[in-house]
Amino acid sequence: MTIASQPAVFLDRDGVINEPVHDPQDGRPEAPLRAQDVALAPGAVEGLAELARTGLPLIVVSNQPAAAKGKVAESDLAAVHARVVELLAAEGVAIEDWRYCFDHPDALDEARRDCACRKPRPGMLEAAASDHGLDLTASWIIGDTDADVGAGRAVGAATILVEHPKTAHRRSPDLVADVVVGDLAAAAAWVVGAAAR
Repeated sequence: MTIASQPAVFLDRDGVINEPVHDPQDGRPEAPLRAQDVALAPGAVEGLAELARTGLPLIVVSNQPAAAKGKVAESDLAAVHARVVELLAAEGVAIEDWRYCFDHPDALDEARRDCACRKPRPGMLEAAASDHGLDLTASWIIGDTDADVGAGRAVGAATILVEHPKTAHRRSPDLVADVVVGDLAAAAAWVVGAAAR
């Protein structure tokens, strides 16, 4: 059994690291469904580089239900992931671990309708903590939706909400984060300041 020993920074992907894109079915900005549509969000490279300098593990935890909902194939989601990694690598940025939940309550496959990992449930954070020996109550989660704030609250992590203008439909005034910022660069500055105290 791994003993929790260090904090980490958990990050949502879409709306924090990369730009959301228009979803023709939903009519709103959502996760990109094709590799060619992937673009990094403003402040993402600067923020990740600053976070990397702290030495804290950087772990992405992201809901990716498009295949479960029948919008694309799982291979398309894998291609989008690979493109995000490729764009970050070109900027000299690497993420220690990527965690995805591919389930959704409206999944076509009944077995994928309920899970413990889909945010705001904390399953992805808890699994990462177990695998990497992390102290969740000393960690941070940076995301752009109520689901990210909810997952952080569930494990006692500090919550940082990135108010990306394209994902306002995924936020409500009912769930308040510890810190609210405009982009990942601002979130990173806050984490670095807090870690130094």
